[in-house]
Amino acid sequence: MLWPRLLLVAVLAGLGPVGCGFRAIHATAGSSAADSPVGADMARVRIEPINNRVGQQVRNALVERLSPRGEPADPLYMLRIELAETTSDVGYRKDGYATLGNLTLTATIRLQRDGIYLLNESASTVASFDYLGPRYASVVMERDARERAATQIADDIRGRVAAAIERYLANPNDPRFRRRNKGWSPGDDLLPSTQP
Repeated sequence: MLWPRLLLVAVLAGLGPVGCGFRAIHATAGSSAADSPVGADMARVRIEPINNRVGQQVRNALVERLSPRGEPADPLYMLRIELAETTSDVGYRKDGYATLGNLTLTATIRLQRDGIYLLNESASTVASFDYLGPRYASVVMERDARERAATQIADDIRGRVAAAIERYLANPNDPRFRRRNKGWSPGDDLLPSTQP
């Protein structure tokens, strides 16, 4: 009984450390995601301030995800995000009181480079929370749902920004990246959609 166990341990030790083969999505062999062209460009995205507390949470989460070394000193891209939050009751007791709520966070995402909009999309996420007996406990549960939604939407936005930058770098002369309104100026909200 002891020999099979010792043999198994010897075989496993002989294999040495074996990695899972995971590699960052936009990295090349032998490099990290930040070293790839898309990763380097993502680190040069300036995120405009977003209103209210949840907007600050989303912005902080995005700064960590896009440029872990801090905000860029020489931004190449501008990212504007507008958030809308709604809460709805989805579960009820027999006496009609709500027991479960959904917090929906919707973001309008606009990414531009040199006056050209690379991304003009909406994203949303839903986080559920329980209504508990005491009001304070319910407020805490709702706040936790809001924080989860902020993290989820930041992850979604990061993926969309990465995909938009990758599309642009692959073919910057694509007609969808041409400036469609000749009178463009910073802050112009007449945006072409990048969606087909």
